[in-house]
Amino acid sequence: MNTEQTHASDAHLIVKLGGHTPFVFDLPEGRDLVLGASPDADCTVTGEKYLSRRHVMLRRAGGVVSVERLATASNPVVFKGVPADRFRMTAGEYFVVGATTFHLEASLEATARPADEQERQPHQQFTLGAHELRVSHDPTDRLRLLDLMKLPEVLRTHSRTEFFIYACGALRLATGARWVQVLRSEGDEVTVLCEDVGVDQLIARPHSRALVRAALTEAPNPVTYCWRHAAGGDLAATAHEGIDWAVCCAMSVPGEPPTAMYLAGAGPAGMDAVAMPAGLRDTARLVGLVADTIGRAIAMRKLEDWQSKLGHFFSGKLVSKILEAEDAEPLMPRIRPATIMFFDIRGFSLMTEGRLERILDHQDDLRRVLTAMTGCIFEYDGVVIRYMGDGILACWNVPYDLANHAERACLASLDMIEQLGRVAPGWTCGIALGVGDVVAGSLGSEQVYSYDVLGPVVNQTARVEGITKAVGEPILVTEEVARAVSPERVLCRRVARFLPVGMDTELDLFTIERTPADTAAKESVLQRHALHAEALAAFEQGDWQRAFDLLHPIVKEDAAARYVYTLALRRDPPRDWHGVVEMTTK
Repeated sequence: MNTEQTHASDAHLIVKLGGHTPFVFDLPEGRDLVLGASPDADCTVTGEKYLSRRHVMLRRAGGVVSVERLATASNPVVFKGVPADRFRMTAGEYFVVGATTFHLEASLEATARPADEQERQPHQQFTLGAHELRVSHDPTDRLRLLDLMKLPEVLRTHSRTEFFIYACGALRLATGARWVQVLRSEGDEVTVLCEDVGVDQLIARPHSRALVRAALTEAPNPVTYCWRHAAGGDLAATAHEGIDWAVCCAMSVPGEPPTAMYLAGAGPAGMDAVAMPAGLRDTARLVGLVADTIGRAIAMRKLEDWQSKLGHFFSGKLVSKILEAEDAEPLMPRIRPATIMFFDIRGFSLMTEGRLERILDHQDDLRRVLTAMTGCIFEYDGVVIRYMGDGILACWNVPYDLANHAERACLASLDMIEQLGRVAPGWTCGIALGVGDVVAGSLGSEQVYSYDVLGPVVNQTARVEGITKAVGEPILVTEEVARAVSPERVLCRRVARFLPVGMDTELDLFTIERTPADTAAKESVLQRHALHAEALAAFEQGDWQRAFDLLHPIVKEDAAARYVYTLALRRDPPRDWHGVVEMTTK
C-alpha cells in the first residue's frame, strides 16, 4: 500500500501584497512563464508599481523553480535579502519586488512526501529539561557561549533576516548539522523564514511537522527526534534520505507568531540510533541556549524600540506604566475626555524671516526652549503629541485617567511662561487650553508610529491660541477649563466672548494666573477681576462709554483689560453689536 502523497503536480506561486493574497499562479513542470504587470504576461500581477510589464521568467523543474530577471525589468528582484538576477528557490522560499512577495508554496518541499498523519515515527525522542540547559559537559562550551554573546550585537547592527541567517550559520557550524532553519508557525502553516545549508542547495529540506508541534508544545525546551537506520543501509527520516536526527526549539517573541530553530543532521557512520541521544544532548542544549538568547535579544530590541517610540510622546513615568501593562490596549484608538494644549513661540517666524541660515542660527535656542517646555508638560503628566516647528501640541488624560487633568494643564502652562523667561529672555509665547472628547491612540502608519489625538476640540483650541496674539495675554483657556480648576491654586477671569475665524460656536475665553499665597495680593487680584467683570458686562450690553471709564485705571497693568478698553475706544458699538467679538484673522 502506498502511504505517500505526491505534490510535484501541485505547485503554486503565492503573491502577497499588503497583508493580502490577491493572486495565486500554477507552476506547470518544465514550462517557461513570464511574470509581470502586462495583461499579456503568463502571470499578471497588478497593484505593484515597481513591477515591470515583463519582469521575471519562471521555470519549474521538479522541486526547484529557476527565476531570471528579464532585461525589460526596471527594478531589482530581491532574494534572501540581496538583489539577484538569477537564482533557484525551493519550497518555503520567496523573492521580493517592491512591496510584493512571491512565495513558492510549501507543497514543493519534496516530490514525494509522507502525509502528515503518516509521518515516519522517530525511534527515539527526548525533551531537554530547563535544568539541563546550562549544565556544562563539552569543553567547547566556552567558545560556543562567546558566539552566543555576539547575537545581541548582531541584532542591533543587522536586519532581522540577516540576524537569523547569522544564527543559523553559527549553529550549523557548531553542531555539524546538514541544515538549520528558522520556522514560523501560524495556525497549521509552517513557513521557512531563512536557513543555512551545508549540502547541495538543490535537495529538498523537509521538516518533521510532528517535531515542530512537539517543540511548540514543550517551549522553551528543545525536543529531539532520532530515526533508526532503515533496512538495506539507507537512512530515512522525515521522508528525506541522509537525515537521522533533528532538534527543534521554539522561542518566545512577544507580539509575534511562534518561531522555532530547526536543525537536521546525520550521526557518524555506523552509529546506532540507540547511542545517538547521548551525543545529541549537548547539541540540543546548545540549540536551547541559542533559541533562548535569540528570543531574549529580539524581545529586548523590541522593548528598546518601543520605549524609544513612546519616549517621544510620554514622560518616563508614563512610559514605564505603559510597558508594564500586559497588552497595548491603552494605546489603541478610543474616545476619551481630554485637555488639549497648543503652545506657540511668538515672533520666531519674523526672527528667522528671509534666510534659511537664520533658522539654522536659532536652532540651538529653539531646541533649548522646546526641551524646557516639554519638561514642564511631562512634570504634570502631559503627553506631547507632536512638535510643529516652533510650537507644541500636548494633551492630558491620555492614555490613562488623570485626576484634575485640566488643572494640571493650567499649572504646566504657568510653569512654561516662567521657564521661557529664564531659558530665553525676551522670547514670548501663546498658550491655549481646551477640554473635550477626542479620539486618542496610535493613529500612525505601518511604517511610522504616531500617537495622536483627533476631534473638534483640537481645532477649536488651535483657534484659541491664535486669539492670544490679539488679546496680548500669554494664556487663554475655554470656559470648560476655567470651571475645572480650583481657585485655591488658579484664578480665572473671563476676558470676553469670541467667535473664532472659521467657527460657528461662540466661546467665552478666560485668563489664568496663580492664586497668590499672600492674602492682600490675592484680594488685589480679585478686585481687579471684579472691575473687569463689571466693565465687560457694560461692554457686552453696548454701554462702551461706561466700559471705557471703568477699565481706564487698570489698563497699564492688565493686558486683558487693555484689550477690551481698546475695543471700547470708539465709545459707541456698531449697529449690529450683540456682545460677541468676531475675529477676522487666525
